[in-house]
This record gives sequence, structure tokens and C-alpha cells, in this order.
Amino acid sequence: MMPVKSRFQHVVATDVGLRRTNNEDRWYVDAERGIYAVIDGVGGHAAGEEAAGCAVEVLRERLSRQTGTPEERLREAIALANNEIFERAKSRPEWAGMACVLTVALVEDDIVTVGHVGDSRLYLLRPGRIEKKTCDHSPVGEREDRGELTEEDAMRHSRRNEIYRDVGSSERGPDDPGFIQIVRFPMPPDGALLLCSDGLTDQITSGEIRACVERYAPDFDDAVRSLIDAANAAGGKDNVTIVFVAGAEYGAFFEHENAARPAGDRAQAVLSKSFPIAPVAIAVIAGFTIGAAVMFFWRSFAPAAPRTIVSGGSGIEAALSQAHAGDTILIPDGKYREHLHLREGVNLRAQHPGGVTLIASGSEPAILARRIESGSVSGIWIEGEPASQSGPGILIDNASPAISDCKITGAATGIEIRGSSSPVISANQIVNNLGAGVEISGAATPRLTANIIAANGAGKPGPAKPGIEVHDPAKPQFTDNAIIQNAADPVWVFGRAWQPASYEENFYGNAAVKHVRLIDSTTPDAKPSPAGGSGVHRP
Repeated sequence: MMPVKSRFQHVVATDVGLRRTNNEDRWYVDAERGIYAVIDGVGGHAAGEEAAGCAVEVLRERLSRQTGTPEERLREAIALANNEIFERAKSRPEWAGMACVLTVALVEDDIVTVGHVGDSRLYLLRPGRIEKKTCDHSPVGEREDRGELTEEDAMRHSRRNEIYRDVGSSERGPDDPGFIQIVRFPMPPDGALLLCSDGLTDQITSGEIRACVERYAPDFDDAVRSLIDAANAAGGKDNVTIVFVAGAEYGAFFEHENAARPAGDRAQAVLSKSFPIAPVAIAVIAGFTIGAAVMFFWRSFAPAAPRTIVSGGSGIEAALSQAHAGDTILIPDGKYREHLHLREGVNLRAQHPGGVTLIASGSEPAILARRIESGSVSGIWIEGEPASQSGPGILIDNASPAISDCKITGAATGIEIRGSSSPVISANQIVNNLGAGVEISGAATPRLTANIIAANGAGKPGPAKPGIEVHDPAKPQFTDNAIIQNAADPVWVFGRAWQPASYEENFYGNAAVKHVRLIDSTTPDAKPSPAGGSGVHRP
């Protein structure tokens, strides 16, 4: 009789990343039989996809027949996949040398048996803990496993992507030494498995993986999506595929942890989940609670404790009008037609990142930050309305908020930054806006990092616009952004004091750093050079 596996909850997600045009990753899940797999193709565009797809076909066929022990079935399935890929590679010249790496887990009777080849990974998570169960079959991975390299050093190593084991490059047998790693361990009731391709683990650490999952648990869909977003924000150098499998008590732990706290503690937990409070600050607050006299002083003279306010039927702007510095406005999922004015020190956050859409109509900005020193916006999608005369998605005017994990599309300009502003703009998607993705002017000194700024500037009428447009005397810092496929050049800089070091630490797709346009703003009628030119242009 086939074991029942329905008590495990699983979530799967895959993403092409920022620097690839195709996805060579594949996954396979048969929850009823307890089969979970991640496969990463090797060998270039068509070959890698073919190898990974072939592996899925063979794994499905062999593992669906529950004959033999879990280890025997895994060894046979992986060896069969290996030899089928090897034979197919002979049939077409462009498939020569194709292969894949893979990690396959069978969960039966609370025992996990893993078959593994290459540098994909399987982690076991428990509340507050994460453990890597597979070994990377690579020179750098071996050194990391021996403790000769830290995880961070291994992630940055120039030979990180070299592997010495794969599935498909030569004929193999099920029991060949130095081929398949088999790992067995009990599945704890409060445990979870995370299988992933190296597109995730080359970009974020295991500690970051655990923290990200626990931040959203028990909403594992959001947790997995946030891992992919984090990998892309860190550079998105490769495809990312994740299969997450949670035992019944893993998610329940986080539900019970929140439910067991007194109401005041639960409110604080909601705040600290997204905005962690430094341990020293927690200790100071705890100290003030000791003794009736101290408590009286605290209540009488200290400012009100930060609150979490859920915006209701009156709208988001109404909730903002009630908020004070330190408060968080939590926005339930849905579409909203409002123009929002940020208040000093107030944090505006979507309940689920990407679940809140703000429709920008008319010429006003969807979100305005003016003359505030702090505050934040996170997780909101802003969409311009095609039929309207749209304004900027976000306008920052002499203000310094933090904008993160937002998506801005269809606006006249994605984000416009004016005056003496010093905002932090990080991990956003600024795409398909009519004008520039980001326009910076005045004495602004914003910091832009890990954003996707793509396909902007093609709005009509008017000339094509770049991904980022900077006007003297503004001095932004932008690093680790993907500035790609915009209608004009990646960046226009109207000024004289810029050097390549100011902008070269970004990803420009097929364009070289020299395609950043430096335009001498002291020259009358200065204008950008034609597409394909380089350097300073003087008409």
C-alpha cells in the first residue's frame, strides 16, 4: 500500500534570475509518494534544459515504482537518468557534454533518504536552526565543508561554480564509487526540508535562508517567494529553484509562539518581525519595567510605544493621518485608488509583499514623501493607469525615507528624487515606466542598491529615456543594481564631476559601463549622445 504523505505541506517556486534569458532548472514533486527533487541543467542554453528535462522524465518513471529500498530506488533512478542523458548527448552536436546536478529526497515513514550529485543542496530546518545535509561536490564546497573557508568566503570564491560530479557526462552505474551521495535521517515533526539550486545559495547565506523562512512562517508561499526575491536582490546571477517541505509541527510552532504571547508582546512581535529591535534597546525597555516608580515615570514622560495600525475601510491615507513616528501601517491585500502622503517616522507596509496594488491615476504621485527625515515603504506595487496623465510613482522631495521591496510600473517616472533628499532605495523593481526609471535632481544624495531598473523610457510622445537620469549637483550612490533594456542608455549623468567608479558596480546587461552617458551640463544645449556612442557629448 502506498504511504500517505498529505501531512506534509510543500511549496515550489522557480525564477530565471536577472542575468539569464532561460531557465535550466527543473523540479519534480509527487507528494503522495513523498518524492521531492530539484535539478539544475549544465551545458548551456538548449543542452542544460534538455539534460534537466530528461532527468525529470527518468526520475518520475523509476521512482513511481516503489520496488526496492529507498536507497536502491534513488541509486537506480539517478543512474538511469545519467545514462539516458549521456546517450541523448550523442544525438545532436549542440547537446555534446550536457549534464545536470540534482538533489532528490524520498520521505517515507518519517525517514528522509536523499540522493545527491553536484552542488544543489538540501537543508533541514527546525525552529531557530538550519543544517546543510548534502555536500557540494566541488573543490570550493569541499574546503567549506572542512572548515577551511567560511560560508561567505566560499560564496565569493572565483572557483565557486566548478563541480567534479554531475549526472550525464559519462556512463555510470548505480553503485559506482564517487558518484551518488546517499544521506538518511529522521524527519522531525517540527522539521522542514529545503531543496534548492545553487542560484539561491550562491547569493544568500544559510543563516539568511533560515531567517527569511521564519520571518514569514507559517505562510510558506511568501517565505519561498521572499527567498527568490532576496537572491535576485543580491545579484540574481543564476536561475533559482526551491522546493520547501514542512512537517505539521513546523508551521504550528510559529503560530503557537505568537498566540502564546500576551497581547502587548504580540504587538511588539509584529513590529520586530519586519523591523528588528536591537538587543540593547530591548534590555533598556525591560529595565524600565522594573519597579512601580520607574514604571510610573516611563508611562508619564516617555513617548507612546510604537503601534501597528491595520488600515481599514476608511482607506490607507486615513490610517496614515492617525499615525505617529514609529508606528507601522499594515495594509491588507487588495487594490487601492489613493494618493498617499508619508508622515515623519511612519512605516507603510503591505501585509504580504506584492499583495497590495496602488493604482496611480492623474498627475499626482501615488506616494509623496515631502520634508520628512525618516519613515519607510515596503512591499507595495504601484501601477500607473494607461488612460490617465500619470505622474511619478513615488516623489521624494527634501525627504529621506527607505523604499524597499516595491514594484513601480506604468508611471511617468518610476521614482523622482528632488532637493536635499537622502533616501535609501533598495530591492525594488522599477520597470516599464513611461519616462526614466529613476530621476534625481537638486542636492539629492540617495543610495540605490540591488534594484531592478528595466524596460523604462519608451513612453510616447517624447524622446526615449534612460534607466537612471541624474542632474547636477545631485550625487547619488548606486551599486549592485540591474539597469537593463531601457529605451535609451542605462544612465544619463548631467554633470562634470563623475568618474567610472561612481557607477561601474552595477549590471548593465549586454551594455558596457562606457554606455553610461556623461553629459557636460555647463555646455549650452547639452544633450545625450546617440544610442551606441560613449563618453561626454558636446553638440
